[in-house]
Amino acid sequence: MLIKLVAGTVLMFGFSFALVPLYDLMCDALGIGKIREAKSSQTSTTITPHKLAIEFITTNTEQLDWSFYPLVKSLEVTTSETYMVNFYARNNTQKTMTVQAIPSITPVQGTDYLIKTQCFCFEQQTLEPGESIKMPVVFLIDSALPEKYATLTLSYSLFELKQETASVQPRTEADKSTRGGRT
Repeated sequence: MLIKLVAGTVLMFGFSFALVPLYDLMCDALGIGKIREAKSSQTSTTITPHKLAIEFITTNTEQLDWSFYPLVKSLEVTTSETYMVNFYARNNTQKTMTVQAIPSITPVQGTDYLIKTQCFCFEQQTLEPGESIKMPVVFLIDSALPEKYATLTLSYSLFELKQETASVQPRTEADKSTRGGRT
């Protein structure tokens, strides 16, 4: 019995040391560990702008009766240039609602390279029943994005904020002109 306990202890100790190389192998196979390597190698080379496609996708929860979609499905962009894309949202319910858009970018490696200078996702959106709005996103793609990423997908998910968490502020005319057109 003592031999089995000592052998088990030695095997567990050895396995804990084997986890580090196994973790590195798994990260290499999934492409996770290469993000740090790519960033460090890019600093020493000259980066030139290049073209890629960016796609826009929207979703909202089943409980949220809103129309929500991009006015442009995709664009061919050049890195280091600024672009603006509008999204449309309409409150199809019979009540005033406040929502928040949560962005995501795929592949995840593109997250550090897509720079949004203006986005409706930075703030909550409150719409009256039947009200609609065009919401702009102004962005650029950093030229440091490796050329192997020929397509990035910018996705927004729309979620309702409950009344106790939503901070509804009255809109001024200045807000309406800077945030897009409401109808």
